[in-house]
Amino acid sequence: MTTTHAAIKRREFLEQGLRYDSLVMEEAAQVTEVETLIPMLLQRGGPSRSSPSPPSSSSSAPSPSSRLRRIVLIGDHHQLPPVVKNSALARAARLDQSLFARLARLGVPAVQLDAQGRARPALARLYAWRYERKGDGAASVAAAASSPSPPGLASLPCVTPGSAGCSPPYELSNAGFAHECQFVDVPDFQGRGESSPSPFYYLNLGEAELVVSCFQYMRLLGYPASSIAVLTTYNGQRDLLADVFEARCASSEAQLRLFGRPGALSTVDKFQGQQADFVLLSLVRTSAVGHFRDVRRAVVALSRARLGLYVFGRAALFAQCAELAPALGGLLRGAAPGAGAAAAAAANGGDPSPVLPLGLALHPGERYGSCPRRASDPGKEVPVPCASPQEFASLVAGMSGAAERALWAAAAGGPAAAAAGGPAAASEAAVIFEEEEEEDAEAE
Repeated sequence: MTTTHAAIKRREFLEQGLRYDSLVMEEAAQVTEVETLIPMLLQRGGPSRSSPSPPSSSSSAPSPSSRLRRIVLIGDHHQLPPVVKNSALARAARLDQSLFARLARLGVPAVQLDAQGRARPALARLYAWRYERKGDGAASVAAAASSPSPPGLASLPCVTPGSAGCSPPYELSNAGFAHECQFVDVPDFQGRGESSPSPFYYLNLGEAELVVSCFQYMRLLGYPASSIAVLTTYNGQRDLLADVFEARCASSEAQLRLFGRPGALSTVDKFQGQQADFVLLSLVRTSAVGHFRDVRRAVVALSRARLGLYVFGRAALFAQCAELAPALGGLLRGAAPGAGAAAAAAANGGDPSPVLPLGLALHPGERYGSCPRRASDPGKEVPVPCASPQEFASLVAGMSGAAERALWAAAAGGPAAAAAGGPAAASEAAVIFEEEEEEDAEAE
């Protein structure tokens, strides 16, 4: 049950004589101290100082003391804390501090996981520096240096390409993309960067258009919409993205069949505790870093993706943020030299590579599910560089036009008729028919 449900139903639990010895609380770092205490008080009586005696079969009267003997808190205090609406109380009274975080701050012994099995190692490097790797002295440091896993957090074999038992999706590169993660520099769009029609309500139309174009590109290559999450750091940008998605991906039957809506469209804060195969992240701000400067929020944003992460923002601005240097510095090595790149190199043991481009590097001819490139071997194919959003938008527009023609041709005479439009049109028609067959099978 949730802590809120426990608070609402506490009287009923007491009347029913609920009895339990152990309490396990998940996401405990996101729960306020008061909410953490409520599930501990669902039994009548206070804690017993003596060992519990076995219940007597001849008497149904409840024990005067609570049977609770064990409390297990599971959470991550390196991510966002509980939400407290009153910011003054949150700051002055530390009401946004969870019991989990308090115990961690006081040095209470805890078990810390030192391996992850969610993301590719390249993605895990973006936030692994926040988690210390357990070990003993120089031996552990040497082992970490020779390991393909990111420093501070090991990656399990199931997500490490080339390892025995690696899951198939992790063995292949992301179809259509030269890199598994990238920071995409977004310049001013129509002479404007961010805008704020009302206080704390930030928008960035250029980023919104580019993010939607990237979503369309992925859908045209066959990526399932349900596997793509679009995240942003402000409510205003989330609302703007919803409008752009409706206009460009869901305003007609043809658009719904070609693109549809992403599996998730949310702010970073609301998406904590969830995950997606591919994440498109919009940072919005162009005049100041804003609340993404909070490293805990950055860790949440960068740790949601399993297979691919593409961050859209103003590279020059975020490269100067010292707090984000260990997280974004590896993606921003292609930006102008600054504190971010230097700190990132120091955090990664002085490793200056790889230098990733700040424009999308693409392989438009590939298809999702049949990418010939393996994650452990990038291959010899040279990607198509898209240095500017305009170039990428033109590429996506051309692909969309071919897909729409294939859609109409397929509706008129099937995939064979679509083949007259060329290999690209035939491929799009085949994908459309495959999706329709899957939908029909699910309906049956």
